[in-house]
Amino acid sequence: MTLRHTAITALAAAAAAAALALLATPARAAVLQQQLEAHGWTCVAFLPANRNSCFAPGVGRPFPGNPDPAPTYNFVAFDLTSGAFLYTGHLIRSDLYQGQRCAPGGNAYMFRALIGYYECVHGL
Repeated sequence: MTLRHTAITALAAAAAAAALALLATPARAAVLQQQLEAHGWTCVAFLPANRNSCFAPGVGRPFPGNPDPAPTYNFVAFDLTSGAFLYTGHLIRSDLYQGQRCAPGGNAYMFRALIGYYECVHGL
């Protein structure tokens, strides 16, 4: 992992944590998602889970067939219908995943075959 990617990942995680501190109601969460998008975050619908996942500016997002996939991504998830905050998450590219557990709590990562990443979610 490059120093630049590590710094971007740390910055994205810090921004997501700060944003989450502002959440009190679904209405505020919907406004937060709109604010993230207005500041360059990329939010995409993940229909099987009925969620929007928002990725920090400059980091991009995972997608099938990506010729230059990032080692990891962090994201903030919102309910697709209500806009309510759901959780934060972390993705690890499948070739880098080594069976680690999802912290905190030690749950297993879930494999997302379509994008080739293992996913850990926090705050469920």
